[in-house]
Amino acid sequence: MHLKARQTLLAAMEQGWHDPRKLGHQSAKTAILRHEALSSLAEHFHVDVTDIEIIGEPALATFFAVQGLLQDGQRLIHSAIDRKEVYAVAQNWDLVSQIPVDADGQISIQELLATSKNSQGVFALQVANGETGVIQDVEKLVEASQEFQIACDYTQALPTLPLPTRWSSAAFSAPTWQGPAGVGVVIINKSARWKNPLPHIGTERTPNSVSLPLLLASAVALEEWSKEYAVQSERLRNFNIHIRKSFSAIERSFIAGNLDESMDHLISASFEDVEGEELLRALEVDGISVDSGSACSADNLRPSHVLAAMGLPTHGNVRITLHPGIEEPQVESLIQSIQRNVLTLRSR
Repeated sequence: MHLKARQTLLAAMEQGWHDPRKLGHQSAKTAILRHEALSSLAEHFHVDVTDIEIIGEPALATFFAVQGLLQDGQRLIHSAIDRKEVYAVAQNWDLVSQIPVDADGQISIQELLATSKNSQGVFALQVANGETGVIQDVEKLVEASQEFQIACDYTQALPTLPLPTRWSSAAFSAPTWQGPAGVGVVIINKSARWKNPLPHIGTERTPNSVSLPLLLASAVALEEWSKEYAVQSERLRNFNIHIRKSFSAIERSFIAGNLDESMDHLISASFEDVEGEELLRALEVDGISVDSGSACSADNLRPSHVLAAMGLPTHGNVRITLHPGIEEPQVESLIQSIQRNVLTLRSR
């Protein structure tokens, strides 16, 4: 973190509890710091600062982005691989259509065209999937749903992925750029037919309950992450290619998605005749663990609706996250550990 960023964060910690909406010297300074943080986010996402709302719970960012667009009598369209927050909205809405995906995790454009024809509503568009890393062809999907408002879900996507040419709202989560947990961002297009979906009194569109230090830390983290990822993305993609090839050489293995249509830092792999929980424990023995802080981390995925929708095995699955600081010896250790432990577990 740069010295200026550190100083700004310290200043926010000293006065971050003052209400920027009130009168007074400290509140005025807080309001300036808050505007600077929002302006930094707006510059990154290429939107106006007045389009941005900060949510204290990232899961609610998805809710605000989708539910705020829906109007009575309209149809909600979402894919079979969406996250649970979108499913929750769908369960409480009358007109809902779920669009299937193909074996590579791509949303069916033909099904979307047929479903959205002669209809209006909201298309909850998951830009990238956090389990498989698959990125959708958003421009084609937007084109196929002309009469629908577009609620873009970036809460599992890299913040470098751009907004489509047509969009109504977008939800982001600060942890995707290594920002603090508990900070969500909702961007609302001025042309969108959006209204606060929660009971409320007043003119504010959202609760705005995030403390200034967390907001400022999110803005600083996004700036730092963007600089680092611009340098590291090619390395991560090369590591990803190497890992995918090594995993594919293991008998009865399945790699989710096509790397050409996926984020650089994620690999989701399944191995037949292997229990995912046992594989995860074996990896932890070798120092590869979600909580270890190592450059590679593996999450055991319980039976996954995402993998099932893609027609892939839901057992024996691990998701590998490649962090920018990873080095080649760590990648080789990961590959060797997977190869050895899969063979060991299958022989039992």
